[in-house]
Amino acid sequence: MYQPQQLIEEYQNFAPGEAKLSAIRQAIQEADLAKDYSYMMYFRYDYACSCEDNYLLYLYVIFPEILELFETHPEILMPPDIGITAEEAVGEVFSRVIDCADFFYQISVPDMEQYLKKYHSFCLAYGYSLSVYHMASARLYRAAGDKEKAMHSLHEFRLMNRSKHLRNAETVAFEGEMACWYGDLENLLKAGKLLETNYYDEYTLIFQYGRLVYHYAVRLHDTEHAEPYFKKMERIRKKHRWHSFYFADTIVYLVRTDLRAAWSFFKEEAPYQSLTYTPLDKMEFCTGAEIMMRALLKEGKKNARFRLPSKLSYYRPDGCYSIETLAEYYGKEAQDISRKFDLRNGNDNSIKEYQMFLNAVKDYVL
Repeated sequence: MYQPQQLIEEYQNFAPGEAKLSAIRQAIQEADLAKDYSYMMYFRYDYACSCEDNYLLYLYVIFPEILELFETHPEILMPPDIGITAEEAVGEVFSRVIDCADFFYQISVPDMEQYLKKYHSFCLAYGYSLSVYHMASARLYRAAGDKEKAMHSLHEFRLMNRSKHLRNAETVAFEGEMACWYGDLENLLKAGKLLETNYYDEYTLIFQYGRLVYHYAVRLHDTEHAEPYFKKMERIRKKHRWHSFYFADTIVYLVRTDLRAAWSFFKEEAPYQSLTYTPLDKMEFCTGAEIMMRALLKEGKKNARFRLPSKLSYYRPDGCYSIETLAEYYGKEAQDISRKFDLRNGNDNSIKEYQMFLNAVKDYVL
């Protein structure tokens, strides 16, 4: 017998991950068979909310179902006591879909443009801010190599914020992000100062410091100017016990300044970072891991013992790994993903970015 509350209780017993998502999918199927539109929407919404960390790509599988259900039945009501309307649920998930799309080469530029078009219409129809729309547009066209469109989106973002007197950590950080990508050091530093003084938020700041480490250590090979930002970034990360958001950048900085610290950082982070299914994050990890392995080869190391998750295809039960084999594996993975992003974006920016990371440590690796 179909009992939606019982289905909720059952899947809530699972820890986040594959098993829970599978259980929610089963609940979706049962609601579909019962033609229970309230729970057809709610279970899909709960599935989308459970697509975190390594399962973010699943968000792009469930969202078309959510959008189609809402467009077909705009009068749909969520179950009682949920505390969110169907419109609000769609808006919340839609903004995540738009915000994270540049993490995946699987989502083509034309598909993303269609999503942006629909999201723009949705925001206008239901009175939502266009902030995420403008940010996502700027990121898409930056990746696609269309600077004119990217800067136009940034301009529209700024105009909207001025008209609404909106100035906060998120808006300042985004301007810093765009300044970083286009090598605008003046505005990158300005954003950092504003975040430290007027809009202090440690989660936002750690990304800002990471961008400055990237700008100095990776782009300019300048570890002296990178040092204070690296220390601030790591202080916040360790305070909150967060995993690194700038894995490859940190490896570059440490390989150039303290190889022992680089190796300790790699061993600490690799068990978590190596499991990501998100292509942009995997490219980041593999680039940093290749650099780490090649730095060890430069030191004359041939084998190393460290811990990796057993689900990895290259896992060794004894924990002993050939450094050269891993260097080749990680390098191939990083280049393959870079080329897939370039195929999606219609340029060679990602493979150039990969080569820039390797070039930043060319005197420290084999």
